Amino acid sequence: MARCRECGLHEELCICDQRPRLELRTKLLVVQNNKERNKPTNTGRMIPQVLSHAELIYFGARGVPWDGGPLVRPDHDYVLVFPRVEDPEGQAPKPAPVLDPERIAALEANSQSEPGRTLAVVILDGTWAQCARMSRRVPELAAMEAWGLPEGPASHWGVRVPSEPSRISSFEAAIRVVELFEGPEPAAQMQAHFDRMAAAMQFMKAKRPDPRVPNEWIEARQARFGH
Repeated sequence: MARCRECGLHEELCICDQRPRLELRTKLLVVQNNKERNKPTNTGRMIPQVLSHAELIYFGARGVPWDGGPLVRPDHDYVLVFPRVEDPEGQAPKPAPVLDPERIAALEANSQSEPGRTLAVVILDGTWAQCARMSRRVPELAAMEAWGLPEGPASHWGVRVPSEPSRISSFEAAIRVVELFEGPEPAAQMQAHFDRMAAAMQFMKAKRPDPRVPNEWIEARQARFGH
């Protein structure tokens, strides 16, 4: 059965005409493991589809030299969102600090202290093992301080089973980032789009009897974002 090239759903389930297009202050850079590039169940590719100020960077494409230029722009201040545990030799492992309003305010203030600078949040896209390797082996990423996200609702992507409940899809991570940096209004629009995608994809995979968004997801979204 034919799939939509944009959303990856069967054409009769396509939701592209309902997709929001948001322009935010915060820039998102998605570093995607190339093994995810053509998977219809990948959610990282959805981020630049929704956020006009987002960029998708492919890592590990066969025969294509890695270009880390987008991660070392001199007018950008980078925030890597991945709970990488630092393990310095001879010292106890150090978990990544968690982003909270105070830390975010400090990051934004530092970036805004000089005109023309851009705050860019880096999200890694792939399996958990792929992202962990990228965070350590890609020199530009390894040089960045890694930050974790605060606890939030469990994933309901449902198409892939995470190795731990705390591990969410890339798009869900982007929703949390936008919620933290931009507030509930754009995050709620992203969540509504994700809910439509998740319900339709689960229906397509015979994991749900109906492609419509279930009421409990709508109620959870309203409780979270106040809509």
